[in-house]
Amino acid sequence: MNGGLIPLPTDVRWRRVVLLALFLAFVFAFRHLAPVFVCSVLMVRVLGSLAEAIQRRVGLGRRRSILVVLALGASGLAVAAALSARRAAPHVRALRVNGRERVDELLHAPALVQIRHLFGHDGEGAEATMREYAHATVKYATAFAHVALFLLIGFLLALIYLFEKTEVDEWIVGLVPESLTGTLVRWGTYVADAVVITVRIQAVTAGVNALITLPVLFALKLPHIPLLFLLILLSGLVPVVGNFVAGVVLSLVAFEARGAWAVFVFVGVTFVLHKIESYYLTPRLAAQHVQLPALVLVVSLLLFEQVFGFVGLFLSFPTLYVGVRIRNEWKARDSGELAET
Repeated sequence: MNGGLIPLPTDVRWRRVVLLALFLAFVFAFRHLAPVFVCSVLMVRVLGSLAEAIQRRVGLGRRRSILVVLALGASGLAVAAALSARRAAPHVRALRVNGRERVDELLHAPALVQIRHLFGHDGEGAEATMREYAHATVKYATAFAHVALFLLIGFLLALIYLFEKTEVDEWIVGLVPESLTGTLVRWGTYVADAVVITVRIQAVTAGVNALITLPVLFALKLPHIPLLFLLILLSGLVPVVGNFVAGVVLSLVAFEARGAWAVFVFVGVTFVLHKIESYYLTPRLAAQHVQLPALVLVVSLLLFEQVFGFVGLFLSFPTLYVGVRIRNEWKARDSGELAET
């Protein structure tokens, strides 16, 4: 019944307890591979959807459609890299000539002077503080390179799955639903769906935040509005704290460009956006996929943040979603709606 791997209890309640414990143990044991899993799931959905669209419109085969998508993506990246290098070349040459002066000018910018004074990093302590920041930057850069490697592996796994999708899907269909392997694979698809839905919810939230903030950027006539708009979009992908990160950066830019009064504008905007995201937008979007009250979603977000820290902001909704799917599966089996095997 379970493929001969692990003897499972015959009593349905104990059987479910053992299966759930094994599933949680599997997730915990391979938690460090989460970037690989997330990247592969997202790449499969994005590349697969684009390939299917080309397949329907042009009539190419599935594998050729995937190759066309990859070729178009590589061409777009090459063009973007060439344009970025062309625009960055004058700045690089300028830094070679007077790089030290540029750094000194940046360190003595009014906004940074105010920050150092606020946190007590003036005078001789400023150099030590900058050295600490440099060490932290190297540490974060190393972590980023590690994550980038995982993302590359996830991308390659997504390509392998897309090219062998028929064979993999046939293998999954052939699994016994009640077996250990069949259950873990099925619940793994629930996790994949949760990842996609979570990213979709955060993308909608980020878009709403950016559109609400954009008129404020124009009203204050801040510099580099396209870059600030991109910052708001990217930071909006991080639940709850993303708004605060963008708010801090925008406040610094506003203080530099318009003075202290503009900072209070962005503090108010950040507060309003936080309330809209936490208590209205995110719960409403999440309620479309999990039939739970908005209060439960908000409380779950707070509890997960307290238990798991920053990572808990990303774990709250996927955990609820997978838990609801498993509960619905068990209820369907108990009511006889799911065929026994």
